[in-house]
Amino acid sequence: MDMQVHDAASTIQGKANGRKGKEATLEEIADLAYRLTDNTVKAIDEIEKINEEIHLLAVNALIEAARAGEAGKTFSVVASYMSELNKKVESITRRIKGEMNMQELSSAIMEQSVIVKGNRLADIALTNIDIVDRSLYERASDVTWWAHDSYAIEALKSRSRDSIRNLEKRLAIILDAYTVYHDIVVCDVDGNVVASGRNAMLKGRNCKDAEWFRTAFRNRFGFESVHHSPLADNRLVLIFSSVIKDDNGSSGNTIGVLANIFKWKEFAQRIVENIPLPEREKRHTRACITNSEGVVLADSAGRIFDVMEFNGRNELFSTARDFMVGEVKGRKCIVAHALSQGYENYASGLHSLLIQELF
Repeated sequence: MDMQVHDAASTIQGKANGRKGKEATLEEIADLAYRLTDNTVKAIDEIEKINEEIHLLAVNALIEAARAGEAGKTFSVVASYMSELNKKVESITRRIKGEMNMQELSSAIMEQSVIVKGNRLADIALTNIDIVDRSLYERASDVTWWAHDSYAIEALKSRSRDSIRNLEKRLAIILDAYTVYHDIVVCDVDGNVVASGRNAMLKGRNCKDAEWFRTAFRNRFGFESVHHSPLADNRLVLIFSSVIKDDNGSSGNTIGVLANIFKWKEFAQRIVENIPLPEREKRHTRACITNSEGVVLADSAGRIFDVMEFNGRNELFSTARDFMVGEVKGRKCIVAHALSQGYENYASGLHSLLIQELF
C-alpha cells in the first residue's frame, strides 16, 4: 500500500543521482512535488479501503464474540482493540489529507519559477541590447571621424586619378583594421560612387535615392536600417553615413558623402544565437532584435523581417526592462523585453526579446 509513495521518493532520489551534481530546475522540483503528492493521495486512499475492511472485520468479530458468550470474551477484547486501531488510522489519514498542501507548494514553486526565469531572461535581453547600442555607437563615431579624412576631401575636390587611387588605398587599409565592415564608399553630392575600399566595380554607381545618402544631408549624419544592400552583394547590412565638407570642418560646403557598410547579420546573429542559457533551455528559447514596430532584424530562429505580434506587445515595448506571460504563435510563453537605453549620445531605438515556451 505504500509502494506508490516509495516509487515517487525513488524517482526523486534517482533524478538527483542521475543529474550528477547538476542543479534541479524549479519546474522539476514542482513536478516532483506534484507527483509525490499525487502518489501519496493514492496511497492514503488504499489505506482507507483497507481500514474499512478492518472495521468490518472488527464489527463482525464483536458480533461473533457476543454470540459465544463467556467463551468469546477474550476474542471480544481483541476485536475492541482492532476497532480502536481502526479509529486511530481513520483519524490519522483524515489529518494527513487535511494538512497536505503539496499541490499548493507545487503551484507556488511554478509561479516562482516563472518570476525567476522572466527576470533572468529580461536581464539577458538588456545585456543584448546594450551590446548592440555600444557597437552601433562606435559605428556612428567611425563614420563621423572618417568623413573628415583628408584623402576623401582631396579626392572629391580634385577628382584626379591619383587622389582617387590614394583614397581607395586609404579605405582598404581602414577595412583591413575594421573587419566589421563589408565596405566603405565615398560619393559625390549627386550620389555617384567615387571610391570604394573593397569593390572597384561600384565606382560610378548612383546612390542618390538610398536612404543613407538622403538622410546624411539633414544633419550631417545619415543612417539606413537593416536591409539587403546592392553595395554588399545583397547582404544584410546597416549603413552609416556622413557628409564630407570641403574645409574639413562644419562651416564649409558639402562635397560628398562617406558611408560605412556594417556587417549586421554577422554581428547581430552572433548575439541572438549565443545567449547564455543551458542547451536544454536554448532549444525552447527564441532571441530577437526588433524595431519599434516589431519587425525582426535579428533572430535565433532565422525568421528575419518576420513581425513579432502578441497581445500586450505595445505595453511591454513601452518598458525599459520587463517580462510577461502570454501567447505567441499559439504557444504559452515567457516574453522578456529590454529597450535600447543608448550609449553616450547614441541610442539605436531597437528592442531585445527573449521568448521561452512554458510547458
